[in-house]
Amino acid sequence: MKKGYLGLLTAFILIFLTACGSNSNEADSSSNKKADPQATSEKAALTLTDMAGREVSFKEQPKRIVALTNSDMNIIYALGGTVVGRQTQDASGVDPKEAESATEVGNTHDLNLEKIASVTPDVVVASSEQNQKDVPALEGIGTQVVLTGANSIDDIKKQVATLGELLGKQTAATELTDSITAKEQQIASQQKDKKVRSLLILGAPGSNYAALPTSLSGDILEKAGGVNIAADFKGVENFPQYAALNIEKIVQADPEIIFLMIHGGDEKETEAALRKEMKQNDAWNSTTAVKNDRIVVLPAELFGTNPGVRIDEALTYMADQINQVDNG
Repeated sequence: MKKGYLGLLTAFILIFLTACGSNSNEADSSSNKKADPQATSEKAALTLTDMAGREVSFKEQPKRIVALTNSDMNIIYALGGTVVGRQTQDASGVDPKEAESATEVGNTHDLNLEKIASVTPDVVVASSEQNQKDVPALEGIGTQVVLTGANSIDDIKKQVATLGELLGKQTAATELTDSITAKEQQIASQQKDKKVRSLLILGAPGSNYAALPTSLSGDILEKAGGVNIAADFKGVENFPQYAALNIEKIVQADPEIIFLMIHGGDEKETEAALRKEMKQNDAWNSTTAVKNDRIVVLPAELFGTNPGVRIDEALTYMADQINQVDNG
């Protein structure tokens, strides 16, 4: 009798342990599934890689969008989207007009997190150069962040493609990038024989820099037929697409035209100060550009920041100015 009882007890214990082990394995398996990033990404309706190389996933196509730059906003509307929040209006105004009713939420240098949170965005589209540090704070208010930026015309086309993916408007994005490429090719054909020595200066209160070919404005200059005399200048540490002005090298290269991009402060004061310095300084005044008064202030809406979908206008404007040197 005791032997039979012990046998039954042993069998019961084995069954119990086997069941526990099975449950434990199931729990481990369930835990592993939850931790599996691939399983998580499979549930996402959209996963894209932004222009800072970050992978961003959405459970559904985002509808409520905040754009911190005018270029991103312009592209979004050009692709058929809308925004609920936008950059606080600056001197360049609101383009397109349909975006005027969107809430102003600051800009890339000065975010208003309270205003951003108030419009409950699904995503904030921000600057890859200015806002990487702000990603944790933005995610902290419950929104995803997609970073964009452009230091070349090719980058603008990537920006269009990224926003097209975000909006689910890939066909419209392809059509827009194709139109930008067509404009590039037209200008390249038109300007193929142009070799106008050019200097492009970014003027700001208290500091002036020469645009390098690695900047967006520098890329536009070369595509439009300008020879950038600052091409071999060394970029400044925190602003690598621009270089300190080297008067000796500038005089030696003798620019035929000088372009000014005014950024920040009082534009007319900055322009007046630069023109006065060039006219009164013997070194500047020895250059062909200054002697012939070929100093062109570039439109802020096309060159002060990324022009977005207006890149075709920027290319045309620059080419027309360069052509006037030959015609003068």
